[in-house]
Amino acid sequence: MFAGIVQFYSGSEFYTSAINGLKNRLADMNLLVAVGTSVAFFYSLVVLIYPEILPENMRNLYFDSAAAIITFVLIGRYLEHRSKIKASEFLKKLLDLKPQKARIEVDGKEVEIPAENIVNGDTVIVRAGEKIPADGKIIEGSAEVDESMLTGESLPVVKKKGDTVIGGTILINGFIKFRAEKTGKDTVLNQIVKLLLEAQSKKPRIGRLADRITAYFVPAILIVSILTFDIWFFSSGNLQYAILSSISVLIIACPCALGLATPIAIVSAVGRGAKEGILFKSPEIIEIVKDVDVAIFDKTGTVTEGRFAVVESNVEDKEILKAIVSLESKVNHPLAKAVVEYAESKEIKPDMNVENLNVIHGKGVKALVDGKEVIIGNRTMLEEKDIPIEFNVEHISGTVLYIGIDGKNVGYFILEDAIRKDAKYVVEFFKKRGIRTVLLTGDNYSVASYVGKEVGFDEINAELLPEDKYRYVEKLQKEGKKVLFIGDGINDAPSISRADVGIAVSTGTDISKEAGDIILLKSELSGVIKAFRLSEEGLKVIKQNLFWAYIYNTLGIPIAAGVLYPFYGILLKPVFAAIAMSFSSVSVVLNALRLQFKKI
Repeated sequence: MFAGIVQFYSGSEFYTSAINGLKNRLADMNLLVAVGTSVAFFYSLVVLIYPEILPENMRNLYFDSAAAIITFVLIGRYLEHRSKIKASEFLKKLLDLKPQKARIEVDGKEVEIPAENIVNGDTVIVRAGEKIPADGKIIEGSAEVDESMLTGESLPVVKKKGDTVIGGTILINGFIKFRAEKTGKDTVLNQIVKLLLEAQSKKPRIGRLADRITAYFVPAILIVSILTFDIWFFSSGNLQYAILSSISVLIIACPCALGLATPIAIVSAVGRGAKEGILFKSPEIIEIVKDVDVAIFDKTGTVTEGRFAVVESNVEDKEILKAIVSLESKVNHPLAKAVVEYAESKEIKPDMNVENLNVIHGKGVKALVDGKEVIIGNRTMLEEKDIPIEFNVEHISGTVLYIGIDGKNVGYFILEDAIRKDAKYVVEFFKKRGIRTVLLTGDNYSVASYVGKEVGFDEINAELLPEDKYRYVEKLQKEGKKVLFIGDGINDAPSISRADVGIAVSTGTDISKEAGDIILLKSELSGVIKAFRLSEEGLKVIKQNLFWAYIYNTLGIPIAAGVLYPFYGILLKPVFAAIAMSFSSVSVVLNALRLQFKKI
């Protein structure tokens, strides 16, 4: 009864797909599973109900074999289906970035409305800590805005009257009024969603190696089975032998090993990947990694650490450091947080009294700290306060903060988003394999050029928007290139999804991770190399498994058909055909398990 449920309920999709395939003149895995398991099932049913019509030594049951085949193939399809469901979840998360409420100005009064009701021309009010609900142009105020979702860069951008703001970005500090110019589907955030949908619809389905082989294998097996019956019946007149030989051909060709070949290799590769801190979300990706022509890297958070840190300072006096950290601990800014972390590493606590705190957008901060005027900011800020610069510091890829206390420049900090230690090694790995390496970033050209040359990229492109990155990937694909894209931010999600192989690093947003085919669970960029090698090894195992699955069939089918009978009187019984089929399945499993121990 249980075998019947598995055969005709769980396995119903094989019959449906096989019939549809035949209508389209296509013989695929579905037909082989349907025919092979049906023969095994109904042969067993005859043995169970009418055993007397068969010789005693041929009364074997194959219900378990038929059920096992269907189960294993369904497991493989479940893995594939689960990855496809996950592939669309990030769209919902991306839309959640949009604020639900907004404040607009009507007749000089503030009115709160649903953000989706904003129309072009509305005057929108945004305060510190709030998300900007639409795209528009500032008409009053100034602020620092976190645009990392758009550019990937961690430093806030100073916005003032006349500048453009983007919906979904966050106002760090300050106050602005802006006139809405793009709402609904026209906003940049919705354009990113559109690109993601476009990427999902265009991303080519990777052809299954097993399916391609089966397209030729299935018709051949069916023809051999029919010929076996005809030859036996017309040459010997023995109907029983003709039927049994024909059934033996179908049973030995039954795709138990085929059903296992791909899913067991994927399960093994995924398990090994998890041990190495690599999550394979799309099993199909294993088959295409070997064809990659271009490896594209995002900069911030991928090639670099994605957060600022103090890399140099001449401030040694603990009282000065205490005044600095007391001030910076009151400021919500990436550079301020980096200075606080630096002071904490030296066990300096922010315990001084801070008064009259004033944040000057794009320049720095000032306040009275225990009665002393403390200024921390860029060169422009100190010059505006008539404080002579005592330490003339320049840094190509970093930011210099000068410290002024009571009208005197007492020191400086150099902060930078440090290049990952293993970035150069990863880029060299791809270059040695003849894969072109490209750096794409929303950052400015000088910083991008410095990082790109330090790491050794073949090509460097800067000041790009998410759509620019997406179109770059698309352009390469239209040229026939297979593209691998490695990124971490919301701005990278469309490109990660559009690429033939998309990799998201662990420090990235949930949205970029959902878009990726592979996720690096550890912070090391070198995980890209392990993912690449593991994909290659996984594909090798799949090919080896398919080889062994077919080689047993190729050797066993002639014997099952009775080739040896005229010479040696040997006729392969269905039970021995089933044993041979099981042996091929065991070899496939053992071969896949090698991935758990192979050095990657």
